[in-house]
Amino acid sequence: MSYTLLKFSTSRQVTLCGTNVYPIPEKHLDRVMSEHDLLYVFSGEQGIAQEDEVFNLQAGDIILLRAGSHHYGTMPCTVNTRTMFIHFNALLGDQGEKFLTGDEIRAYAESDKICLPTVIHCGQNNEATGLINDIIDLYWSHKPSKKRRLMLLLNLLLDELSSIAMESVNQREEWTVAVISLFRKHPERMYSLEEVADVVQMNVRTLSARFKQITGKSVHQYQLNLKLEMAYRDLRSGEHTVKDVAMSYGFCDAYYFSRQFKKKFGISPKQIKVREPSANINRLPVV
Repeated sequence: MSYTLLKFSTSRQVTLCGTNVYPIPEKHLDRVMSEHDLLYVFSGEQGIAQEDEVFNLQAGDIILLRAGSHHYGTMPCTVNTRTMFIHFNALLGDQGEKFLTGDEIRAYAESDKICLPTVIHCGQNNEATGLINDIIDLYWSHKPSKKRRLMLLLNLLLDELSSIAMESVNQREEWTVAVISLFRKHPERMYSLEEVADVVQMNVRTLSARFKQITGKSVHQYQLNLKLEMAYRDLRSGEHTVKDVAMSYGFCDAYYFSRQFKKKFGISPKQIKVREPSANINRLPVV
């Protein structure tokens, strides 16, 4: 899994924050920012890609869109989706796209770096949610020492998100990493439960239950989701035909591939195009 390392610093500044509500479904902006964008899906669903890695966000998910990275919407959000965002400055010590082991992540917890995965599943009833609300409320207030307080709250939020991510790392079993690596190495195949169980030397029933508990998806669902995300990346490059992409990821039936693709992304494989202008209004803040 890729991580972003953020320097723990008193130079962190909140440059903009607020809440967006989408009564009309639309895609996330297609852009490259000079600042980091921390986006929290408070309610609804939204599909966002960063450097062509696709993330389907549910209520309670937080995504870190790194400064300098290309990010864009992959499918329109659901009706009345509500998101909260915090833009903050990038510093010289920040590093993106780091592939870290569990031991490396634990080591960073004792350093001056905040280690964050691209997506953090934090739910809606935790301290992180309260800190996001506090930052937005403070940003739009006229309280004294606002800049200093925002810096303190932002660092506290980043540290809390790092702790949530660490808990996830501690819960993840090493065999899960091996299984997912196998799927990524051979995306043209669809492994059966029996084949995966044989690779990790585990009982089929135990494998099925533990894998779903850790990833939130069955072995089959995880593979299908991964194939479609990789297919989206290839199609967006414009260098491959729909038929070739479908075949390269093990879809012998082009109709089935198109149906699953549209179900996931909201458009057919032939309809991938640059996002149209927004019909919604950003509300900063929503009271």
